[in-house]
Amino acid sequence: MRYFIPSKENIASLNANYYQEWLDGLSRHYNLPRTKLSSTNNKSYTDYNYAGEGIVVRIKTFHFEAALRYTKEYFNENNVIDFGCADGVFIPSLSKYYQHVFGIDVTPEFIDSAKILVEKAKLNNVMLYCNNDFKIESTLAAKPNKEYKIAYILEVLEHIGSSGETMYEEKRKVLLELTSLLTKDGVILVTVPKMVGISFLIQRFGLWLLRMGREPISFWNLMRSAFLKDASRMEKNWWPNYGHLGFNHLKMEQFLATDFEVLKRKELFFQVLYLLRKK
Repeated sequence: MRYFIPSKENIASLNANYYQEWLDGLSRHYNLPRTKLSSTNNKSYTDYNYAGEGIVVRIKTFHFEAALRYTKEYFNENNVIDFGCADGVFIPSLSKYYQHVFGIDVTPEFIDSAKILVEKAKLNNVMLYCNNDFKIESTLAAKPNKEYKIAYILEVLEHIGSSGETMYEEKRKVLLELTSLLTKDGVILVTVPKMVGISFLIQRFGLWLLRMGREPISFWNLMRSAFLKDASRMEKNWWPNYGHLGFNHLKMEQFLATDFEVLKRKELFFQVLYLLRKK
């Protein structure tokens, strides 16, 4: 399977300040000095995370390749939902491998950018919808009159929730709502980052080495996360939408076990992949 990175010509610039906006949010949340980027460094979501070449991009896009590889039995004959599609980074790949793609995101600017990508790349089997009212009833009403057997929710679930105390229960509820968009035997492919364990320690060292933006973490919290796989002390500072610190995929698994059967589970180096089905 091959992941198709949207070309530079097809990536819209409507949300070209994503990295600066993320740094600004980081500064406000942690009360840090604001970092100002030059306009030439401002990037869209796809530009910052996945476009370009080099080892960092290869690492960041590997979960797309893995997600495709572990769901290839669903290709060609089924329709698919991309839940949290952002500015369309995964849309070209899904458009190639599935009959129809329903892309959903909460951010209007992302959907606007994704629409430009869809138009420029001539992806005629794609429909996009902004669910910024957070109501599953609205999404059900907007859903095309088609049956969807699989949904992807990649690097999204860790951001869902309103507080560190309630985030795992809220993640469970969102996945249950997502199943209402699928057929009875539908499945959900989830990837989330590893924010505990040795790979997290390596990730933090890599970000420091490359002088890339990162959420501040104390030495002791870093050690607890890396060696005890315990992020509970950081849950109170977990940051919805853009934050990662305080999230623990192992704790999430406990909350999902009541309602979901794990058909496949694969540990990637920096992420965990799950194929889920509602019990």
